[in-house]
Amino acid sequence: MRRTQFITIGLLALVLTISSCRRPYNEQKYIEILPNQTAFVLPLEVGNKDGQTKFDSEKYLEERKVASKRIYITTQWHQTGRWDNDGEWIPSIKVILVDRAPVTREWTGKGKGTSANKDELIEVESKESIGFRVGITATASIPEAWASKFLYKYNNRSLKDVMDYDVRSYVQNILTTEFGVRLLSVCQNDRKEIYEKMRKDVNSHFAEYGVEIINIGAAGQFTYVDQAIQDAINAKFTSEMKVTEAANAVKAANNFAQAKNAITDQKQLDADINIKNAIADGIRSGKIPIPSTVAGSNISIMDLYGLKSLNK
Repeated sequence: MRRTQFITIGLLALVLTISSCRRPYNEQKYIEILPNQTAFVLPLEVGNKDGQTKFDSEKYLEERKVASKRIYITTQWHQTGRWDNDGEWIPSIKVILVDRAPVTREWTGKGKGTSANKDELIEVESKESIGFRVGITATASIPEAWASKFLYKYNNRSLKDVMDYDVRSYVQNILTTEFGVRLLSVCQNDRKEIYEKMRKDVNSHFAEYGVEIINIGAAGQFTYVDQAIQDAINAKFTSEMKVTEAANAVKAANNFAQAKNAITDQKQLDADINIKNAIADGIRSGKIPIPSTVAGSNISIMDLYGLKSLNK
């Protein structure tokens, strides 16, 4: 009986020893690709036939862009010790996803825009060093055909991050340059021209980096750093509005006077015609006895008094 127990214990120990030496189960993992994502599958082995140096090229990435919507992660066993189970399953490929979904950023004042808890107005100044701030709104995406370019240029940074740092900095540089060579009054008048130049330059520049700027433009009016300047501009605007209102009132009065005079002139003309009609009727009916012509001439009395057209 004792011998049987020893045998049982020995077999159990053997089974446990054998079990403990087995490699862990290699669970096959996968990644699903969303419609707004582009996937790239890169081998992780340094000794692959393409060589490590080719990784740093847009062409290399383009060749490894896949259209699959589900990618299985292949693995290989990495031995770390003497025993067969001393190790782990590690991936032999790396899947990089580029999110191409449109991103909108609104760089405006605190309490507004896409970062409501931050003041993100862009500060510039005019030629006479009068500081003011402007708000900008922009929307961008990554076209499918540009995904490799974006990944190569930005090393898989998010589009939101690129917009908040790279695009915003580029916009600020353009606005600083354009407003900085203009007097404040010219800055106000040339806003449309400056923003149009900004739009064209930003579109052209970031297309080279795989980013399509869908739209970009101003968000709100100028906000002046010195409140006194803002107050002066507001006062000037109010004054100009009052002058405009007064000019409009004078113009309206003049128009009324002209209309009144026209009505008076028309009434006088109508009265003159009515008198002439009455005289003509009197002459035709014989109630007003006058000769048909002026004595010693062939001039008609009707012509003399301007009544010929009424002699019907």
